[in-house]
Amino acid sequence: MYLVKSKQDIDRAQEIFIEAFNDSEGINWVLKRRTKKSKELTVKVLLHEGIDKNGAYLSEDRNGAVLFYDSNNKGSSINNIIRKAHLVLRFSGIQNTLKLISYRKLIDATRPKNSMVGFLVATDRKIKTNNAIYEIHNEMLAIAKKQGKQIVLETSKPRVRRLYSFAGYEQYAEVKHPFSDLTIWFFIK
Repeated sequence: MYLVKSKQDIDRAQEIFIEAFNDSEGINWVLKRRTKKSKELTVKVLLHEGIDKNGAYLSEDRNGAVLFYDSNNKGSSINNIIRKAHLVLRFSGIQNTLKLISYRKLIDATRPKNSMVGFLVATDRKIKTNNAIYEIHNEMLAIAKKQGKQIVLETSKPRVRRLYSFAGYEQYAEVKHPFSDLTIWFFIK
């Protein structure tokens, strides 16, 4: 697994994330207008947030991607601030953005401090035998161990909840989403 840096890496990670999270209510609830462009811009904002925090990774075979960074890292870039403003003004609206800020405060209050956050873990769905997820899992464990921190993950998908449990993560919280008909499960390892 390696850090996403080049244009080709950014494009590939974005392709994987868009395919995996295109219809994810856990991400798209904040969008007032759910167009293809708005969903792609949402993923682009999240990906570049990971890049700004030195935590956007691709698997060696380029078939898996993850955002994985220190929870204390507040890195940001002017370009991504502009992307976020565009997303707010064109697709989310001020009211939904205020809901998002409230939601992020809830997530931050539930996550343990001083941990490594795994976000948008995804693999290319077109690959039948995809070893990328195992590589991502093992590399996340190695990075967290090197940093001396625990890994925290969240999901609102029951299937992913089972996968995280199967992978040895312990559920430490369950929260009703305040603005959507979802449950958010929090895991730690």
